Amino acid sequence: MRRIWLLALAATAIVVFPTSALASSAHHHKKKKTSTKSAAYKSGTYKATSSEFGEKFTIALTGGKVSLPASTIINCKSLNLTNPAAGFVAPAALSASGSITEHAPLSVESVPGAPPLTGQATFSVTFTKQGTASGYLEESLAGTFGKEPVSCASGKEPFTAKLG
Repeated sequence: MRRIWLLALAATAIVVFPTSALASSAHHHKKKKTSTKSAAYKSGTYKATSSEFGEKFTIALTGGKVSLPASTIINCKSLNLTNPAAGFVAPAALSASGSITEHAPLSVESVPGAPPLTGQATFSVTFTKQGTASGYLEESLAGTFGKEPVSCASGKEPFTAKLG
């Protein structure tokens, strides 16, 4: 009789132990909640303001591509010139980090009839996933006034932007 009770107890233990182990395992391996936040940068028109001069302009972010559709003014401090930052209308791909820096050739007529000043404009922006951006515009120009060589560098003109 003792053997029958021993066998019954052993059989019960064999059935109960794996079942309780599975229940315990299922309890400990529940799926973690996943975030519903999008990993993408927010597309749209960002309204930007230059920190240094208060100049307002827009930046477009559409389908992972960035463009500066409206010209903004860059101030050339050494020659007291204000020039439109052009050449950034064609959309350029945003990096996975949310940043882009673009360079474009620049030609500006400084004095009517004189050869234009030529150089380069730079547009740099970094987007956040919260719908803000910051960056800078910069230009450097060189040429002549009469026989005198002249150059102009704006320095980095910082800006901040917010999805509008």
